[in-house]
Amino acid sequence: MKKLTQIALTALLFVGITATAQTQLKKGSVTYSMTMPNVSEEMAAMGESTITVHFDEKTQATDMSMMGGMMLMKTIVPNENKKDSKMTVEVMGMKYEITDAGEEASKNANGLTNLENAKDIVYDKKDTKEIAGFKCYKATVNMNDGTKSTYYITEAIVPQISATESKLKLAGYPLEITTQTAQGEMVMKATKFSKEVPAEAFKVGEGYTKTTMEEFQKQMGGM
Repeated sequence: MKKLTQIALTALLFVGITATAQTQLKKGSVTYSMTMPNVSEEMAAMGESTITVHFDEKTQATDMSMMGGMMLMKTIVPNENKKDSKMTVEVMGMKYEITDAGEEASKNANGLTNLENAKDIVYDKKDTKEIAGFKCYKATVNMNDGTKSTYYITEAIVPQISATESKLKLAGYPLEITTQTAQGEMVMKATKFSKEVPAEAFKVGEGYTKTTMEEFQKQMGGM
């Protein structure tokens, strides 16, 4: 369970922060499938996970479903101040709200949104795919530690850039991401785009027990 929780948190932070954006459409929802093709049979048995990113001009929310809906995670991240971020988790009938989610989002933003640990980005506009109705081209991010991440990006959805971000940034919005994590290779690919955002997308529901990230991870590690 601890490894599964770490994978979920990595995916949420990676997609939820990397994909912070506003588009020509002003708002929308992108649904991704997430697979880890090289993990153990035990982890592979958990099945494919689904991640949906909802965004408008002010806020972004990321919903993640794992184990056929047995584990649900949600983050709500304001574009201007990530310290005000919120996170909820539902697992095996228990509901938690992570009280220090904003600190985690700010801590993990470096190297994800800002690509501060990236050496360079190499674009190949001849290598194209159509993903979720958008024409995308390849971008390879080479990190200073020698690892690589492969993106297929669309310029139809333009990443939001703040004055504090690194000069090195993607030219478009990622609709397919292949990256290395501590748990193995992670592949996220958009399967659907909607112009509509559900009314409850940026809200935290009721009935959640408040806990810190450290307390939550300890509890999950012990199950």
